[in-house]
Amino acid sequence: MSPTSGPSAAVLRPATLEARFLTVISHELRTPLTTIASFTESLDTDDLAPDERSLALAAVRRNTERMLTLVDDLMVVTRLQTGDLAINPAAVDLPAVIRAAADRLASREPHTAATVEATAGPPLSGDPALLLDLFYAVLGTVASGAADRSATVRTAAGSGSWTVTVTARQSEELTDEHLMAGMLAIPEPPFRRRSTALWMLLADAIAVRHGGSVRLTFDPAVGAGAEIRLPLGIPPA
Repeated sequence: MSPTSGPSAAVLRPATLEARFLTVISHELRTPLTTIASFTESLDTDDLAPDERSLALAAVRRNTERMLTLVDDLMVVTRLQTGDLAINPAAVDLPAVIRAAADRLASREPHTAATVEATAGPPLSGDPALLLDLFYAVLGTVASGAADRSATVRTAAGSGSWTVTVTARQSEELTDEHLMAGMLAIPEPPFRRRSTALWMLLADAIAVRHGGSVRLTFDPAVGAGAEIRLPLGIPPA
């Protein structure tokens, strides 16, 4: 999902999604495993003061929880790819879901915002909860990469699909390195344990499961962003 310079974008295909997932998970596991190994080694000595030992145990617990979250994400993405994850389709008002994602972002990230300019259009068949997660992930990722931490969302309904564009004018290109390093909140509360790379990976998997796609875009005249395409109906698993 590496974007290129100029008005361009890279579409993530299922095979690419699998390869990218392995890369992201390998990167995500490295930090907690290294932390756990380091603190476990220090706990195996008698040199730590009681308060230092408490801090070390807290770090081990925190990073263990982070790895459990990664395992859960692994299962979700894998089951989305294989079609094993149950989809609960309903007639979805897509602009309403996008506005709900922007509201969630505003409530969880007071200094990050997304302005929604949505047009009316036909409902699509999709899983409302998964689509909310998709747009929350994309809006948060694009907005958090901007200098003013804001993004603009626009929608367009075609005869058989929706196209949603998310742009941030004061943003540099969202490279893989940026996504790997980025966190949507510091310090990270429970709902922000994922890095931006993992949030976008989940968004990609949800879009693909709905027969759609997510692609990161970059145009020096416009800024960084993302384009989401979703058909009106969910394809068979």
